Amino acid sequence: MKTITLKNNIKITIRPEQKEEFPAIYQLIKTAFETAKVKDGDEQDFTDRLRNSADYIPEMGFVAEYEGQLIGQILFTKTYVTQSDGSLYTGLLVAPLSVLLEYRNQGVGSALMQEGFNQARKREYKAAFLCGDPAYYYRFGFRQTLDFNIKMKKDIPPQYVLACELEPGSLSQVNGVVDFC
Repeated sequence: MKTITLKNNIKITIRPEQKEEFPAIYQLIKTAFETAKVKDGDEQDFTDRLRNSADYIPEMGFVAEYEGQLIGQILFTKTYVTQSDGSLYTGLLVAPLSVLLEYRNQGVGSALMQEGFNQARKREYKAAFLCGDPAYYYRFGFRQTLDFNIKMKKDIPPQYVLACELEPGSLSQVNGVVDFC
Protein backbone atom coordinates (compact mmCIF):
# COMPACT_ATOMS: atom_id res chain seq x y z
CA MET A 1 0.00 0.00 0.00
CA LYS A 2 1.33 3.41 -0.96
CA THR A 3 -0.06 6.90 -0.36
CA ILE A 4 0.46 9.40 -3.17
CA THR A 5 -0.23 13.14 -3.18
CA LEU A 6 -1.71 14.21 -6.51
CA LYS A 7 -1.22 17.47 -8.40
CA ASN A 8 -4.25 19.01 -6.66
CA ASN A 9 -2.90 17.99 -3.21
CA ILE A 10 -5.41 15.22 -2.57
CA LYS A 11 -3.97 12.01 -1.18
CA ILE A 12 -4.82 8.67 -2.74
CA THR A 13 -3.87 5.14 -1.86
CA ILE A 14 -2.42 2.75 -4.43
CA ARG A 15 -2.83 -0.85 -3.33
CA PRO A 16 -3.37 -4.37 -4.65
CA GLU A 17 -6.88 -5.13 -5.83
CA GLN A 18 -8.93 -7.60 -3.78
CA LYS A 19 -11.07 -10.37 -5.26
CA GLU A 20 -14.19 -9.12 -3.46
CA GLU A 21 -13.74 -5.78 -5.28
CA PHE A 22 -13.95 -7.31 -8.77
CA PRO A 23 -17.64 -6.29 -9.29
CA ALA A 24 -16.84 -2.69 -8.28
CA ILE A 25 -13.73 -2.71 -10.50
CA TYR A 26 -15.81 -4.05 -13.39
CA GLN A 27 -18.16 -1.06 -13.01
CA LEU A 28 -15.26 1.38 -12.62
CA ILE A 29 -13.72 0.15 -15.90
CA LYS A 30 -17.05 0.35 -17.71
CA THR A 31 -17.70 3.88 -16.45
CA ALA A 32 -14.17 5.11 -17.13
CA PHE A 33 -14.11 3.82 -20.70
CA GLU A 34 -17.44 5.45 -21.56
CA THR A 35 -15.44 8.71 -21.81
CA ALA A 36 -12.11 7.33 -23.07
CA LYS A 37 -10.56 8.53 -26.35
CA VAL A 38 -9.46 5.03 -27.40
CA LYS A 39 -11.81 2.17 -26.54
CA ASP A 40 -13.56 -0.86 -27.93
CA GLY A 41 -16.45 -1.00 -25.46
CA ASP A 42 -15.76 -4.32 -23.75
CA GLU A 43 -12.71 -3.47 -21.62
CA GLN A 44 -14.51 -4.60 -18.46
CA ASP A 45 -15.33 -7.99 -20.02
CA PHE A 46 -11.80 -8.27 -21.41
CA THR A 47 -10.54 -7.75 -17.84
CA ASP A 48 -12.70 -10.61 -16.61
CA ARG A 49 -11.36 -12.85 -19.39
CA LEU A 50 -7.78 -11.96 -18.43
CA ARG A 51 -8.46 -12.75 -14.76
CA ASN A 52 -9.87 -16.13 -15.77
CA SER A 53 -6.86 -17.01 -17.92
CA ALA A 54 -3.67 -18.89 -17.05
CA ASP A 55 -1.78 -15.62 -17.62
CA TYR A 56 -3.43 -13.81 -14.69
CA ILE A 57 -1.03 -12.67 -11.96
CA PRO A 58 -3.13 -11.85 -8.85
CA GLU A 59 -0.37 -9.68 -7.34
CA MET A 60 -0.25 -7.46 -10.44
CA GLY A 61 -3.66 -5.81 -10.24
CA PHE A 62 -3.79 -2.42 -8.47
CA VAL A 63 -6.44 0.11 -7.53
CA ALA A 64 -6.37 3.79 -6.64
CA GLU A 65 -8.60 4.73 -3.75
CA TYR A 66 -9.71 8.16 -2.54
CA GLU A 67 -11.79 8.53 0.61
CA GLY A 68 -12.97 4.92 0.40
CA GLN A 69 -13.94 5.12 -3.29
CA LEU A 70 -12.18 3.27 -6.09
CA ILE A 71 -11.18 5.91 -8.64
CA GLY A 72 -8.72 4.00 -10.82
CA GLN A 73 -7.26 0.59 -11.57
CA ILE A 74 -4.60 -1.17 -13.62
CA LEU A 75 -4.01 -4.83 -14.43
CA PHE A 76 -0.84 -6.54 -15.65
CA THR A 77 -1.01 -10.10 -17.00
CA LYS A 78 1.47 -12.26 -18.86
CA THR A 79 1.65 -11.96 -22.63
CA TYR A 80 3.95 -13.53 -25.18
CA VAL A 81 5.84 -12.68 -28.32
CA THR A 82 6.14 -15.70 -30.62
CA GLN A 83 9.58 -15.23 -32.10
CA SER A 84 10.69 -16.23 -35.57
CA ASP A 85 12.48 -19.31 -34.15
CA GLY A 86 9.25 -20.43 -32.43
CA SER A 87 10.37 -19.54 -28.90
CA LEU A 88 8.21 -17.41 -26.63
CA TYR A 89 9.33 -14.16 -25.03
CA THR A 90 7.29 -13.46 -21.89
CA GLY A 91 6.30 -9.91 -21.12
CA LEU A 92 3.41 -8.17 -19.44
CA LEU A 93 0.17 -6.93 -20.92
CA VAL A 94 -1.10 -3.68 -19.40
CA ALA A 95 -4.86 -3.85 -19.76
CA PRO A 96 -6.75 -1.96 -18.79
CA LEU A 97 -5.70 1.28 -17.12
CA SER A 98 -8.85 3.08 -16.00
CA VAL A 99 -9.40 6.35 -14.17
CA LEU A 100 -12.78 7.92 -13.51
CA LEU A 101 -13.28 11.10 -15.55
CA GLU A 102 -13.33 13.49 -12.58
CA TYR A 103 -9.90 12.23 -11.42
CA ARG A 104 -8.11 12.34 -14.79
CA ASN A 105 -5.15 14.64 -15.45
CA GLN A 106 -4.21 14.63 -11.77
CA GLY A 107 -1.62 11.85 -11.73
CA VAL A 108 -3.79 8.84 -10.83
CA GLY A 109 -2.97 6.91 -14.01
CA SER A 110 0.72 7.74 -13.68
CA ALA A 111 0.78 6.56 -10.06
CA LEU A 112 -0.89 3.27 -11.03
CA MET A 113 1.48 2.72 -13.96
CA GLN A 114 4.57 3.47 -11.85
CA GLU A 115 3.47 1.08 -9.09
CA GLY A 116 2.84 -1.60 -11.70
CA PHE A 117 6.24 -1.02 -13.29
CA ASN A 118 7.95 -1.15 -9.87
CA GLN A 119 6.27 -4.46 -9.04
CA ALA A 120 7.00 -5.85 -12.52
CA ARG A 121 10.70 -5.09 -12.16
CA LYS A 122 10.74 -6.78 -8.73
CA ARG A 123 9.30 -9.87 -10.43
CA GLU A 124 11.97 -9.58 -13.15
CA TYR A 125 9.68 -8.78 -16.07
CA LYS A 126 11.60 -6.83 -18.67
CA ALA A 127 8.93 -5.49 -21.06
CA ALA A 128 5.29 -4.42 -21.14
CA PHE A 129 2.82 -4.24 -24.02
CA LEU A 130 -0.57 -2.61 -24.57
CA CYS A 131 -3.10 -1.30 -27.05
CA GLY A 132 -3.85 2.33 -26.36
CA ASP A 133 -3.53 6.02 -27.10
CA PRO A 134 0.10 6.75 -28.00
CA ALA A 135 -0.25 10.39 -26.95
CA TYR A 136 -0.92 9.21 -23.40
CA TYR A 137 1.37 6.18 -23.13
CA TYR A 138 4.51 7.64 -24.71
CA ARG A 139 5.13 9.49 -21.40
CA PHE A 140 5.81 6.12 -19.75
CA GLY A 141 8.32 5.03 -22.38
CA PHE A 142 5.95 3.09 -24.64
CA ARG A 143 6.68 3.07 -28.38
CA GLN A 144 5.14 1.30 -31.33
CA THR A 145 5.95 -2.41 -31.28
CA LEU A 146 7.12 -2.07 -34.87
CA ASP A 147 10.03 0.02 -33.52
CA PHE A 148 11.14 -3.21 -31.79
CA ASN A 149 10.54 -5.44 -34.84
CA ILE A 150 7.44 -6.91 -33.18
CA LYS A 151 4.20 -7.20 -35.12
CA MET A 152 0.63 -7.61 -33.95
CA LYS A 153 -1.29 -10.73 -34.95
CA LYS A 154 -4.65 -8.96 -35.20
CA ASP A 155 -5.58 -6.19 -37.61
CA ILE A 156 -5.15 -3.23 -35.26
CA PRO A 157 -3.66 0.06 -36.48
CA PRO A 158 0.03 -0.18 -35.54
CA GLN A 159 0.15 3.23 -33.85
CA TYR A 160 -1.99 1.80 -31.02
CA VAL A 161 0.08 -1.35 -30.43
CA LEU A 162 2.79 -0.30 -27.99
CA ALA A 163 5.72 -1.76 -26.05
CA CYS A 164 7.91 -0.48 -23.24
CA GLU A 165 11.26 -1.82 -22.14
CA LEU A 166 11.25 -2.06 -18.34
CA GLU A 167 14.93 -2.90 -18.62
CA PRO A 168 16.77 -0.90 -21.29
CA GLY A 169 17.62 -3.03 -24.31
CA SER A 170 15.41 -5.92 -23.24
CA LEU A 171 13.60 -6.05 -26.58
CA SER A 172 16.67 -5.54 -28.77
CA GLN A 173 16.98 -9.26 -29.54
CA VAL A 174 13.24 -9.98 -29.63
CA ASN A 175 11.37 -10.20 -32.93
CA GLY A 176 8.13 -11.84 -33.85
CA VAL A 177 4.40 -11.56 -33.31
CA VAL A 178 2.46 -10.54 -30.22
CA ASP A 179 -1.28 -11.22 -29.83
CA PHE A 180 -3.01 -9.70 -26.85
CA CYS A 181 -5.95 -7.53 -27.88
